[in-house]
Amino acid sequence: MNRRRSNVRIGRRRRGFSNPFAGLIVGPFLVVFGAILLIVGWGWYGKTNEWAAAGGTAMGTVVEMKQYEKTSDNGTTIMYQPVIEFRTETGEVIRYTDPTSTSSPRHQIGEQVEIIYNENFPSDARENNFLSMHLPDAIVMGMGGFFMLMGLIGGIRSLALVLAAGGIAAYLLMKKKEKDEQDQAQV
Repeated sequence: MNRRRSNVRIGRRRRGFSNPFAGLIVGPFLVVFGAILLIVGWGWYGKTNEWAAAGGTAMGTVVEMKQYEKTSDNGTTIMYQPVIEFRTETGEVIRYTDPTSTSSPRHQIGEQVEIIYNENFPSDARENNFLSMHLPDAIVMGMGGFFMLMGLIGGIRSLALVLAAGGIAAYLLMKKKEKDEQDQAQV
């Protein structure tokens, strides 16, 4: 009795690509997409540094911690945003709310923090720390690196599978043989 091997697996998931060419197609796409994200993130990083270098600096005082509720599937979380008051080089007093909010207060009222601001528009200010200055850039660059890595791994793995099977010609012959066997089994 000739038993055919079934493609259905019980209890174990099938790992990998069903088509070894998938990584050769998807891999380069992911590498290019990742490279674009890396370039965009690096550009944002450079623009942020240019803005900071051209801006004025001042010491500000946290005068208030604004609170608001954020609702998600996990429930309600109280979020905190510092309100910072600082004096520009020209003596103008600016009150600014940091757009970066956190789930726990990262400052105490009365705490001194360093502020970088646009001298032409002092209300365009940021707290001089990684969270306020570079977190968005880092997230975009991290995603770009992840996509590039996944594309490289998938592409190299698929290339190795195809070459190990004897290349494209061997793969096509194998598929033709499988189809012929299926056709014979149906007759």
